[in-house]
Amino acid sequence: MLDDITARRRSMSNPVLKNLRTTQLQEQLRFISFEASQHRLMRTRQIQHRRDALSDYQQQQRETHSRHTEALASLENRHLSAEVDLNRTLELERQACETRLRHMQAYCSPTSTVQGMPDRVVTKSDYRQLEQQYHLRNGMDNLHASRINVLREKQGKQIERIMAKQEAELEALESDFEHQNEDLDKKFREEERQLQHEFAERKKRLVARWNLAEVIERRKLEIQTGDEYGELPAVKWSHDTLEAKEGRNGARDDIHAVDVAYDAMNMI
Repeated sequence: MLDDITARRRSMSNPVLKNLRTTQLQEQLRFISFEASQHRLMRTRQIQHRRDALSDYQQQQRETHSRHTEALASLENRHLSAEVDLNRTLELERQACETRLRHMQAYCSPTSTVQGMPDRVVTKSDYRQLEQQYHLRNGMDNLHASRINVLREKQGKQIERIMAKQEAELEALESDFEHQNEDLDKKFREEERQLQHEFAERKKRLVARWNLAEVIERRKLEIQTGDEYGELPAVKWSHDTLEAKEGRNGARDDIHAVDVAYDAMNMI
């Protein structure tokens, strides 16, 4: 055990092995910096994807709302025109009814006999028809109001159907956006897993190269000096390098910011 400690101390004080360890630590810093830059690059790309998806969704929402508003305005105009046409038709019916009533009143009036013409015989049937005409005129207001109400009820149901269809379209648009976000989440998790795996493999190869270089240098020294040189302490790696961890946390923070913007937009 004492020999092992002595051999390790000999290695740690040797200029060649110290220079080798310095080179390794410099490579480690470059490795960590490169890993962090790749995480930041991935984060930037993912955030842009989310922003693009949100921007597209907002644009689709605006276009859909505009199209729905125009459709409802056009429908209301058609409904108004239909009611105006119905009122015009009902007024013509009223005028026709009044005209028929005046003619029948004149026919059934004894004073309406033209001089020099034979007396007109007004029958009970004529009076019944006159009475029916009075009844028809008196009930015309209620009849016309009923027909207008029927038209408005029909139009109201049509508007309800259109609005329900529009609401379903907006809900489908939102559902598609949520599914798209879920797909992006899966894609981003897979990208991060692949990136972590790639750098884990690179780290293994780097450490293996360091170990081989150390073994070769120690063997050279042992041949040159006849002394035994022990293994250098392993280069320490944190489980999560600070730069890479900050890169991933920053990605989550930026993604959360985009999600908050989407939630706030839906609350308006």
